[in-house]
Amino acid sequence: MTIQDKHQAENKTWEEKTAAPALGQWRRGFVRRIPNILTLLRLFAVPFFVVLLIDPTPARDLWATVLFLVASATDWLDGYIARLYKAESILGTLLDPLADKILVMAALVMLAAIPSGPRIAAWMVVVLLARELIVTGLRSLAAVQGTVVPASWWAKHKTAWTFIAIVCLLIEEPYEIFGTLINFHLAGTIFMWIALILSVGTGIDYAVKLRRMFI
Repeated sequence: MTIQDKHQAENKTWEEKTAAPALGQWRRGFVRRIPNILTLLRLFAVPFFVVLLIDPTPARDLWATVLFLVASATDWLDGYIARLYKAESILGTLLDPLADKILVMAALVMLAAIPSGPRIAAWMVVVLLARELIVTGLRSLAAVQGTVVPASWWAKHKTAWTFIAIVCLLIEEPYEIFGTLINFHLAGTIFMWIALILSVGTGIDYAVKLRRMFI
């Protein structure tokens, strides 16, 4: 090996040694940003979701359903990545629940405001959204005083039934699945009533648990 070849080999080795840590640091930084990126994408999806429901057709209903499902899936995915790579951040703690509520609120409002015919009663939307605002406010006040109020088992069921009801009401049209004709509007209405009952019940439960803080 000539002296020139030796110098080239040494320079290459030095470049590899300096580039590897920089690349690794960039990758770690990018991975830590993925949860927040997914949350922002969920927020950016809301306007497109709303546009699809301004003048809905069966095709647009299906596209809105797909968009809602994908956006909802990012909620699970960003939480999983944040826990896996210990990438929790203050911004993510603020944006994640906010993005979830905006997506659900947009779905409920648009379902009640469809010009061709509301798919959910407006008063039900008012009750559901009022409950969310009141409970969020109570939990925020409790957090300020150092009390963490976790979501109850019934509250998690409320969230699940609300999600299922929204999906069914978005699809709206009856479809035959595996030889069975499913009336998605009827199913969505039933599931929304279940979500409403659970919503009011869990809202009262939160208020009772936190009453001592405000007496």
